[in-house]
Formats: sequence, C-alpha cells, structure tokens
Amino acid sequence: MARITLFRHAKAEYPLAGKDDYNRTLAPRGRRNADRMGRFILENNLIPDLVIVSGAARTRETYDRASVHWPSLPTIFTDSIYEASATTILTAIEAHGGDLQNVMVIGHNPGLAVLPHHLVDSSIAHTDLSHFPTSCVADIVFDAPSISEIDIEAGRLCSFMRVRELRD
Repeated sequence: MARITLFRHAKAEYPLAGKDDYNRTLAPRGRRNADRMGRFILENNLIPDLVIVSGAARTRETYDRASVHWPSLPTIFTDSIYEASATTILTAIEAHGGDLQNVMVIGHNPGLAVLPHHLVDSSIAHTDLSHFPTSCVADIVFDAPSISEIDIEAGRLCSFMRVRELRD
C-alpha cells in the first residue's frame, strides 16, 4: 500500500516588518508542537521512505524538531513546494518519490490544505478537510504498490491529527 503523509509546518513567529516570509522561524509553541507531532509520527508507524521539505525556515525547523524522534531518513529540501499549489506539491511527490511506497511532505497552506481533496475519495472521508492547521498531519493510503501508481481521489484518509488532539 502506498502512503502519502502531509505535515503542515508548526506555528511560526508573526511576520515582522522587514523580515520576509520565507525566513520566518517557529514560535515557542511551534517548537513544542513540532516535537510532539514528531513523536506521534513515530508512535503511529508513519515513518516514510522519503521526506520532502519546503526550503522555508519554518518547515526546515519543523523537520529538525520532529525528526529527532525518527531514524535517519532520505530528505529533500526544495523551494519548489514553498507556497505551491496542490498540483505542484503532487508533482514533487511523484518526481522524487514515485518508486517509493511512503512519502511525507512538510509544507505550507494553501497547497497542503487543498491536496487531500485531490487525493481522498470524498465519499468516504468522514473528516472535515477544509481546515489544515499548523502542526497537523494527514495520513492518506492507496491500494497501489508505489506512489507512481496511485490514482487521484482513490486515497483513504487513515488519520487527520491536529496537535491539540494529542495526549501527552
């Protein structure tokens, strides 16, 4: 079974005058939440074969904090998914992880929030996917042996975990 795990970056500092969006770092709450979600990913066997991370500071920091709980993984940092559309994110997943079974993306809205609507069979999704908050993880599985063989809208949403729903 192929799996795509979408992980929205943790809560970032508010934009400051003169500091561009790309270089925003995590807020203290975001640092804590990235760590918590990293543990959740490990404890729920969501460790991927490959992680694709936006090059922005807040996504890199989310990855750094979450991944301390994971084994060493192949990781690609790319600006192509920074502020990208759902289609662009899916293209990156297929380009970098097509032959793999499990790929994780750590990225941004709005593309990350829209992508589950393209991947999941909406007739069986019993979760409101319209709000994809920071530090949220969507786990989507497909009846396919690899990412390159998945069909659009054929995925099944296995979990949609918001950090506020985690138990310590």
